[in-house]
Amino acid sequence: MKSALYAIAIGMLSTACSTTGSKSNLSTDFMGGDIRVVYNKSGEFESLISTAIVKVTSELPSAREEAVTVATVKARRQISEFLKTEVDSERFVTTVTKSIQESNAVSGSNISAANAKIATEVKETIKQKSDSLLKGTVIESEKYDAKNNSIIVTVKTGAREVGIASTIKKLMSF
Repeated sequence: MKSALYAIAIGMLSTACSTTGSKSNLSTDFMGGDIRVVYNKSGEFESLISTAIVKVTSELPSAREEAVTVATVKARRQISEFLKTEVDSERFVTTVTKSIQESNAVSGSNISAANAKIATEVKETIKQKSDSLLKGTVIESEKYDAKNNSIIVTVKTGAREVGIASTIKKLMSF
């Protein structure tokens, strides 16, 4: 029974980790590109993506796995710090508004007001869902960069990932 639950959980996680490109999605980078907020033209928040890079510090067999663990924790910490500091700042709305303007996603006579409204909606959605976003993080990718001897981990959270995480939690509690 438990192995069936694990199989379902792994299947759901692998589905959650796949990305599908949508031309209607917009994104804004924060913290030097380590954090990316993805949303659509109507201001609906899609996902929050965090990338962390950690050097592999030894030649031991477990060194890469330890670097993956450290990079994963670092990426999740970046999301936490972003939710606590950046989302509440006026800079968040300004940066998202600027990204929308640069993408020419909204057209009409009062473009600046529409862009600011979308940015504010994204901000409010993230603030309302911040607790569940932290619980719903999944590792989207992990790569070894041989040139720099480092591990690159990308962690993602969003409405879809939060829903999958809660489903897995319910399945595992049997």
